[in-house]
Amino acid sequence: MKNSKLTLAAIFTLAALFAAVSTPAQTSQWAAVSSAADAARQRGELALAQTLYTQAIDLQQKALGANNPEVAISLNNLAVFYQDQSQYTLAEQSYKQALAILEKDSTQKAQVALTLNNLAALYHDRGMNEKAAPLYSRSIAILAKFGSKQNSNQAIAASALADIYHAADQDGAAEALYLQALTLWNVQGQSETSEAADVLFHLAEIYRSQTKNTEAAPLLAHALTIWEVTSHADTTETVQAQAALGEIYRLQGKYAQAELLLSRALEAQEHLLGSDRLEVAASLNSLGIAYYCDGKYTAAEPLYRRALEIREKNLGADDPAVLQTMQFYASVLRQEGRKEEAHRMEARATSATAAHM
Repeated sequence: MKNSKLTLAAIFTLAALFAAVSTPAQTSQWAAVSSAADAARQRGELALAQTLYTQAIDLQQKALGANNPEVAISLNNLAVFYQDQSQYTLAEQSYKQALAILEKDSTQKAQVALTLNNLAALYHDRGMNEKAAPLYSRSIAILAKFGSKQNSNQAIAASALADIYHAADQDGAAEALYLQALTLWNVQGQSETSEAADVLFHLAEIYRSQTKNTEAAPLLAHALTIWEVTSHADTTETVQAQAALGEIYRLQGKYAQAELLLSRALEAQEHLLGSDRLEVAASLNSLGIAYYCDGKYTAAEPLYRRALEIREKNLGADDPAVLQTMQFYASVLRQEGRKEEAHRMEARATSATAAHM
């Protein structure tokens, strides 16, 4: 989902630049070449596309001068192309060239901000957040002066900068930016997009880390609804949101709702990862706890058995997670009246603990 956000920022930039600075007389020749480049790119003829993008830039520079803002459009096109092909050095160079042109023209401030977004997204995509953050900050400050006309692009920058702060555990700054992005998208009627759902999810993560489950729950529920409508139901983020909301409902004693969500999370984990991964064991354990709290010991028992098998296979018999699962499993067996089996399981856990010590 992150990548879709970065791509969206690039598309907005190109569309805005084209609409802002082009005229029919100036663009007739280079636009035809640029369109041919786009077509070649869509067909997968990447070498041809690169050649045509470069030709479009040459045509513009000869006809309009090297510092004409229209040249920046083609430089952005070329940079996005390079970025999609993971040619990051060339993409960075093209974005910087576009910026250098646009910053010389005081009428191109909005386009400067949008190109800053693209360059920041490039750095963010590469994990170079120390370079991305100040560019996003500059972009947000510029776009804020344009009011509602640039709300969508400002929201993209705000949410991306919030992601950087959130990853750096600067959740106070991240929260403010996530809320700003949601407000901006709401004004634009874009509060039900997958990008907005990402923000809702990360904001909920912050609230959960602060044990503010009452605030986190509706955000997670809203994000899940959006992802379902926008066909993003089978993603890692969706599974994490289902599990998180399920845990909140369990803690609130809403066992039926918790069990439904945790069951869905388990099913999705198995579909995405396979049946013997540690992530699946964690989902089995979470659903098992919900059933245990709800007094459904018969339903909980096979889940703990499977979780124990997976963890022993992946971690070894004396791993703390395995020993904890043994204890939980023994508790379930006792509740079912299977005291001898529970005793054997407890003895295994005690023996493994002693051997580990």
